[in-house]
Amino acid sequence: MIIDWHSHWLPADMADSVARYRDLPVAREFSDTDARLRFMDAAGVSRQVISWPTTFGLDAKMPVASTASLYRDYNDRLAELHLRWPDRFSALAAVPCADPEVAARELSRAMSMPGFIGAVVPADAFLTPEISALFTPLLSEAQRLRCHIYVHPGPTGLAGGEPIAFLRCDTSEARWLLEAGARLAASAVTLECSGVLDPYPDVTVHVAMLGGHLGWIAETLVERASKRAEQLKGVSPLRRIYVDTGIVKPGGGALALAVSVFGSDRILFGSDFPQFSTLQPAVAFAAAGLPAEVQSKILFENGNLLIRREGKPALP
Repeated sequence: MIIDWHSHWLPADMADSVARYRDLPVAREFSDTDARLRFMDAAGVSRQVISWPTTFGLDAKMPVASTASLYRDYNDRLAELHLRWPDRFSALAAVPCADPEVAARELSRAMSMPGFIGAVVPADAFLTPEISALFTPLLSEAQRLRCHIYVHPGPTGLAGGEPIAFLRCDTSEARWLLEAGARLAASAVTLECSGVLDPYPDVTVHVAMLGGHLGWIAETLVERASKRAEQLKGVSPLRRIYVDTGIVKPGGGALALAVSVFGSDRILFGSDFPQFSTLQPAVAFAAAGLPAEVQSKILFENGNLLIRREGKPALP
């Protein structure tokens, strides 16, 4: 069995309003739930944890009132999706992060509905401890509700998260990956190492795509600490956050590194479905040479424990 923590969905009748701001994925499964379920069955995915694609960047493109209205409608539809298939889908609320107070209120509203275990938040919210402090209202509400925060690439619409100029000098995919990886790693370091989460011990957090460049950072810190005979401080192993496997590559190298430096207890399976196939990671898991018990932790057990911890229905 597999729980997929990195999966996006948009109802077909909401697509037009979103398409005005950006191109949408072409995969049929993005909006066609029956096609999605067939693919899940074929891939052995027991449950998807559905989140809004914050890479759409609507928090930075629309007025707060407009995103708040759009996200309310979306969250209502997520609740309906869960009610129809409660054993297949869990939900992470979309919250308007250009105004953390409004985001906190929408998190509270969403968590009163069935199927929700927390919210998805753009990575730019945690680039630095100073920016993270702006999200005290949202984190405080997450603490009160004991819920989960998913950190996914995207802007907040607040000052301090502007694009890095040299990373936007052309439109190559490599530039996007470089910037996304840097921003995810920055948010992961903030959340894991700065004490930002200390006031919120009951909030669980995971960062998309293996924390971006975090694996290389962690490996380098381990190497330096061993050479200096110092006690390791930092991100190996992870103690406060989780990471998902995200767009894991067939070669398995990044996955093997992540297990070695983060620890297998802190990794959740994620596929970025339907942008990427849930079937591809099977190749990566085999290539990484991970023991069966480690694969089971990542694919199912760690995620199932988190869902149970949130007090929501989990799988046997």
